[in-house]
Amino acid sequence: AIAISIVTSFIVTGCSIKPEPMLNDDVKKQIENNLTVLNDVALPVTKPITIDEAIQRGLNHNLSKKVKVLETALSQQQLDLVYYDMLPSLTAAAGYSERNNYAASASTSFVNGNPAPLSSNPSYSVSQDKERVTSDIGFSWNVLDFGLSYVRAQQQADKFLIAKEKEKKVEQNLTQEIRRAYYQAVSSQDLLKRIQPMMFEVNQALKSSKDMQTQKVAKTPMEALSYQRELFDILRSLHTLESSLISAKVELAELMGLKPDVQFELADKVEKDYQIPELDISLDKMEKLALENRPELTESRYQQRISEKEITVAKLKMLPGINLNTSLSYENSDYLLNNDWYSYGANVSWNLLNVFKGNEMNKLAKTQVEVAKEQDLALTMAVLSQVHLSIVKYNQAKKEYLLSKDYLDVADGIYELTQAENSANVNTKLVLIKEKLNHILATLRYSSAYANVQNSYGRIFASMGVNGKENLDSTVTTQK
Repeated sequence: AIAISIVTSFIVTGCSIKPEPMLNDDVKKQIENNLTVLNDVALPVTKPITIDEAIQRGLNHNLSKKVKVLETALSQQQLDLVYYDMLPSLTAAAGYSERNNYAASASTSFVNGNPAPLSSNPSYSVSQDKERVTSDIGFSWNVLDFGLSYVRAQQQADKFLIAKEKEKKVEQNLTQEIRRAYYQAVSSQDLLKRIQPMMFEVNQALKSSKDMQTQKVAKTPMEALSYQRELFDILRSLHTLESSLISAKVELAELMGLKPDVQFELADKVEKDYQIPELDISLDKMEKLALENRPELTESRYQQRISEKEITVAKLKMLPGINLNTSLSYENSDYLLNNDWYSYGANVSWNLLNVFKGNEMNKLAKTQVEVAKEQDLALTMAVLSQVHLSIVKYNQAKKEYLLSKDYLDVADGIYELTQAENSANVNTKLVLIKEKLNHILATLRYSSAYANVQNSYGRIFASMGVNGKENLDSTVTTQK
């Protein structure tokens, strides 16, 4: 009755469970905790940030990068657990049991396949106490399971190495993203300082035009409205330009692991003449470095090794399993001559169906190896193509930069002449404002073209599987 009551109470309790939404107080505490972590996640900014510092901050504090690091650590812990699967099984047990009367029994002879009837006054015997205390420790080891666990541990070790390569790829992608965002933010930082005063100047011109229109001074209504329309077009272009630039530093802050409200300045400025980076390494050497260092290729090689081990697994599954066991036992019975004893033995088990399907399992494993090899070849071709494309795009970016530089030189000259003519009252205010906008746009194209040069330059290193020129120099030195 007691047991039934206990079981019933458990069933009733289980059926009474209902979904419970999180309390607002719990949500607020979690939000506060997250904000505290985000505030402490990065080093404070005490000076203008260089491109090298931006990359280093990203590699150390970017939250997406930290997720990949934790995934690698998780893979390491899974590898540690797999090692335990190779160990024998060691089981300890202890128990207590009691019954309300003795397990007395009688016996009778067995004649011609049937038991003889019990006598009217049978003799009962007892060989077990009403109260029993038992303990047991057993050791068992399946040789086949050990072999399979050993191969699985090797595969898990390769999966851990794959996780490391994925982490390396994240670092390379992050470096490339920071390089792109940094030079965009440099343009943003410089041009936003020019846009704000110009917006004020356009608004002042609009106000003056409207005052003159109201006072009916100098211009016809059509001329005044046309003048204002052109000013509004310029103002709209400035707002569009501001919108495209204002998010650049926020994006860079996120990549560096900084909160969006953290204020910082960039060490680089928009210059009149940049030094174009050059790469003094042969194409053949670049191809070899890419094939040796690209994380995707290394990951593919580990995956191929994992597939090859599946052939070993398929063969092992066709073998019989040998189980070795021994145990040490104890029981406090007064009726036993020996209260403690040990036993040992061995048995063989064989799943005969695995023998019949073993050939198919072996074929499947070999097919997986062939697929992995073909994937490796396809990836090799893609990597080589990326190396060549990175050089082509870099050369093209240099041409675009030189063209934008010549365009900016012309825009500089026109703007200077317009300023001089405006001071001599030759041109109108509108022409000067237009040329100032053209000069800002030319500067934007120029700085964007240089940013593209830097991005293309960084993509060359990414195509070779290295993070930068310093890393490339150390790689080449090591290989020599």
